[in-house]
Amino acid sequence: MMRKICYLIICMMMHAAIGRAAEKMFWLPAGCTHNRQQLFTYFSQAPLLGLDQRDYAYALVQQLGSGYVPTDSLKTDKALSEAAVAFFTDVAYGPVTTRMGYDGLKYVPDCLDIPGLLYSALSNNSFSQLLEKVEPSAPQYNALKSKIALYTDRLQRKDYHPVKIIAEIADSSNHPLIDKLYQLGFLDTSDYTIHEDTLRIKIRSAQYTFEFLEDGALRPGVIEELNVSLEKRLLELKHALNTFRWLNCLRKYQSVVIVDIPAAELFVYLGDSTILNSRVIVGKAKTPSSPLSSKIDEIIMFPYWTVPHNIAVKELLPGIKGAPSLYLEAGNYQVLDKSGRILDPLSINWAALNKHNFPYTLRQMNGCDNSLGIIKLNFFNPYSTYLHDTPARSYFMFNSRYFSHGCIRVEDAIPLAKLLLPAESARIDSLSKLKDAPAGKPVIIPVKPGIPVMVLYEVAWPEANGTVRFFEDVYDKFK
Repeated sequence: MMRKICYLIICMMMHAAIGRAAEKMFWLPAGCTHNRQQLFTYFSQAPLLGLDQRDYAYALVQQLGSGYVPTDSLKTDKALSEAAVAFFTDVAYGPVTTRMGYDGLKYVPDCLDIPGLLYSALSNNSFSQLLEKVEPSAPQYNALKSKIALYTDRLQRKDYHPVKIIAEIADSSNHPLIDKLYQLGFLDTSDYTIHEDTLRIKIRSAQYTFEFLEDGALRPGVIEELNVSLEKRLLELKHALNTFRWLNCLRKYQSVVIVDIPAAELFVYLGDSTILNSRVIVGKAKTPSSPLSSKIDEIIMFPYWTVPHNIAVKELLPGIKGAPSLYLEAGNYQVLDKSGRILDPLSINWAALNKHNFPYTLRQMNGCDNSLGIIKLNFFNPYSTYLHDTPARSYFMFNSRYFSHGCIRVEDAIPLAKLLLPAESARIDSLSKLKDAPAGKPVIIPVKPGIPVMVLYEVAWPEANGTVRFFEDVYDKFK
């Protein structure tokens, strides 16, 4: 719908100043040859921009390029204008696609007047600079784009051939290893005389890119990631590039919290800057975190943890049955009935309860040993997902941080909260140093206006410094 509206707008703008008896054309007349050639050059660059050249009047462009003379010049010129709007809209925002299961933001990027920019560029002879004006300028975007250019170049070389590494030998005799490192850009040439020390340095670079221990040794996991086809890596890069440009309008004038599930990383973007980066722990494959968008609307210090029903009956109930009072006391749990009243655990016949019969709610009291830690960042969504602290800090040391039941544990939860609510920074800092909750209750701090948060699924994603990395496709979404 948005694209159709854009088509209508540009047609109206381009023809508004023309009399009723005549229509002006922008591509086919002899004086417009330069613009037409530039447009076709733009379209030919689509693969390097993460786009599909066939989406932009491909058959018509091919016909015109081979000398075809249209019978209806005005209609053909209009079709090229519509294709141009579609192309620059996709360059600015990425093609329309479904990126998440729950879209609480209802976000549609619309920070550029694409038809107006196109009309202006054609009118003042600056059409050759329009692509640069429309594209995002963030270093992470440029890094993704450069990686796409590199892999496209490697694929198009005459000497390209699919490579599969089998041996775990890390020396110059492992020709498939050297070929693959070259194809992925870690080596400038396929030099089979490379010194072993240099080769191990390049292997360590690859291990860093794929988030493995950087020891220069080939192991099955490293080989598996290296053996992913270049074509598949290109698809992952293009998906990430289009997601990044899709975010550009949202992050232009405000802070935006982004969680990338495969990377198990959280980023806070503002304009072209990354103002915070934190490791997170996301859902394991059996209990995945869900891609979503929403707004962080409150920060809760010393939160309760209301145990999800499936965790309560599958993981806690068996232990409770063995020694109800001891187990619940050790975990600092309360038992609530359907009305929210706190019950005496000794008044409950635990032996009679099971996953089909459990009319209670378990709630863990606040404190340093609470599973949510001392802070929770809340936002509405249908998955009961939120960002939170955790007392189990050691899990952040893992490269593959897929351990949770779906919620997202944040290593730098306190700095994140202080960043999002600078006016409350001193209060948050002071509360975070307390051992117990004031008055024994959670402290709720509203976030107004809410801060956009998005949980995404991108196997390729750039770091704050622009370095592009690839992560485990933990939920097998990129087949």
